[in-house]
Amino acid sequence: MYKKTFESALAQYEKFWERKNTARPILNMSFIRQGYEPEAAPESLEQQWLDVEYKYNAYKHRTDHTEFLAEGVPCHFANYGPGMLSSCIGGGYKLNPRTVWLDVKQVITDWENPPEVIFDPQSDLWQSLLREQELFARDPDAAFSMTDIGGILDIVASLRGTQNLLYDLYDYPDELKEFSARVKQVWFEVFDQQAETLRHADLPYNSWMSIPSAKPWYPLQCDFCYMISPLQFEEFVLPDLADQVAHMDRSIYHLDGVGELNHLDMILDIPGLTGIQWTPGTGCEPLWDARWYPIYRKIQDKKKNLVLLGGINEGDMAGAEHMIKTLDPTGFYISCWCSSREKGEWMVEKITRWCE
Repeated sequence: MYKKTFESALAQYEKFWERKNTARPILNMSFIRQGYEPEAAPESLEQQWLDVEYKYNAYKHRTDHTEFLAEGVPCHFANYGPGMLSSCIGGGYKLNPRTVWLDVKQVITDWENPPEVIFDPQSDLWQSLLREQELFARDPDAAFSMTDIGGILDIVASLRGTQNLLYDLYDYPDELKEFSARVKQVWFEVFDQQAETLRHADLPYNSWMSIPSAKPWYPLQCDFCYMISPLQFEEFVLPDLADQVAHMDRSIYHLDGVGELNHLDMILDIPGLTGIQWTPGTGCEPLWDARWYPIYRKIQDKKKNLVLLGGINEGDMAGAEHMIKTLDPTGFYISCWCSSREKGEWMVEKITRWCE
């Protein structure tokens, strides 16, 4: 039912993935109808994050009051914090109103005797995730995504501590690589399990980026690399990224902040990588600002897809016009928001005309 309802939009996403959308960028657009009242606030952090009935009812309430335009499609993000895999291999977690903190338990204390990397299917967050996805799968009109598994070194940082891991790059490089390799194997197992869950539910493959795909994919990342040199990135991060890209049909790298731009050229040269999603970071110019055009051109010149999340709302149209006219719409995705159907249709018409 979900696929049939959004058949036209899902077909456009396949054009995006195959770099065949040429008339305008893919626009994941939606708005909340007037009269919407938010669902009741959770009574506790446990209800907010671990009560799957609460999460399902909140999703249904919001989507029942949301209208989707252009390529807008609903999808519930099964959110258990960034890099929840660490909590399934011995790490801890702490619930917070805004996120789930995962770097709360130092598991790796001695590189001469590191812990085993064993996936625990009975771990709290994993069990809650399975209950949540099972509940959503019962609803033929609902869609859900993979959870945020995390980046390989980001997971290791949660188990070791970020500052300690920075020293380990110099003091224990071989031990770190060996441990990361074991984490990577578990990562592959969990990715495959999550992909199979979506396949079994007859849903598109999706993630926190909300870009549906007919083939398995995942947003790759390494937030830890913001703090390391290009040489260290090449040694400790790049090989794992290449293996992850090779493991799946499609992939988009989450380029998070100006500190990661030092590594962009190496990322773009990974064979098979589909695209880049750019996030400037807090305090930086908006995504449509001309400062970022050289980055966008570099990505597009490499024939990689470009993803901008929250790139335009109806108040940004004057600033975004030059960006839309400058960039190639092929393989270009923008998530955007509007206040009404009239405003949304006006935005789509403007953007389409700018691409002529």
